[in-house]
Amino acid sequence: MTSGTVLKEFRPQDAIVPIVRWSDSLPIKQLLGTGFFVGSGEKIHVVTAKHVFEGNPLLDGEKYAICLHGGKQIAVALILQVRASLDFDLAVCKIPHEQLSGVLALPIARSDAALTDDIFSYEYSQTRIVTTGRHTHVSFEPNAHKGNIVRSYESTWPEKIKTPSFLTSYPALQGASGAPVIAPTRGRKSFAVVGMLVANVEQHLLPAQVFELREGEKYHEKTSYFLPYGKAIARPVVVQSLEGMSVPFAFADEGDLSGTPT
Repeated sequence: MTSGTVLKEFRPQDAIVPIVRWSDSLPIKQLLGTGFFVGSGEKIHVVTAKHVFEGNPLLDGEKYAICLHGGKQIAVALILQVRASLDFDLAVCKIPHEQLSGVLALPIARSDAALTDDIFSYEYSQTRIVTTGRHTHVSFEPNAHKGNIVRSYESTWPEKIKTPSFLTSYPALQGASGAPVIAPTRGRKSFAVVGMLVANVEQHLLPAQVFELREGEKYHEKTSYFLPYGKAIARPVVVQSLEGMSVPFAFADEGDLSGTPT
C-alpha cells in the first residue's frame, strides 16, 4: 500500500466502470456489475464483488471485460485474471496496463464512516443493451446516489465468517454490485472509499405504511411497502482483502473522514 493520495478532481466515470460479458461476435453482451480502480502506474487493478463472476460463469468463447469511457467512444478492455478473496465477497481484476491510460485510482479511507457522514455511490445498474437484427445499441446510464449509513453491523449471512458491513440509505440494484461507497475526507477536499456495495436489502416500513382493502367477507387485499437499502462490506474488509492478495492501493492523504468515526 502507499499513502498520500488526494483526488484533486473526481470524475466518477474515470474511476468507476461497468463490468461486462464479452465475445468476438458481441463485444458487450451483458452488464454483470460495477468496479473501481485502485493502485497506480502499471499496478492498477479493478476491485468488484466476487459474486459478479461466480454468478455469471462464462460460456464458450466468452471473456470478462470492463468498459472505459473515452469521450463519445466506449473502449472494451478484457480482464486478464480474476482473483477472489477466500473469505469475503471481493474480487480483484487484472487489466492490460496499456489500456488504462487516464483512469483514476481511488484511495481507501483511513477510518470508518460515521452515521452522520455523507456517502456517495456511482453505478451502472440502468445500462441498456438492445440488439435489433445485426445491430446492438449499448447505453450506459449511470446512477449517482447520495445518502448516509443507516446501520453498521457484522454480517453473518451469506458470509461464512463475521463480516464488517453497513446498510446504505439508497438501494443497490442489479448491476450495482461492486460499486464503491465513497465519502468526503476532512475539509471535503478529497474522496475516499469506505466500503463496497454487494447486495440489496428490503426492510418493512412501519405498520402505518401497510395498506389493507376489504370488500365484504371474500375480498381482502393487503399491500406491504418496502424500504430498499443497499448492503456494503465495510472499509476494513476491503483493506484486509487487498492486503491479503498483495494488491497495491493507496490510503487517502486527508486523514480522518469529515464526521466522527464509528
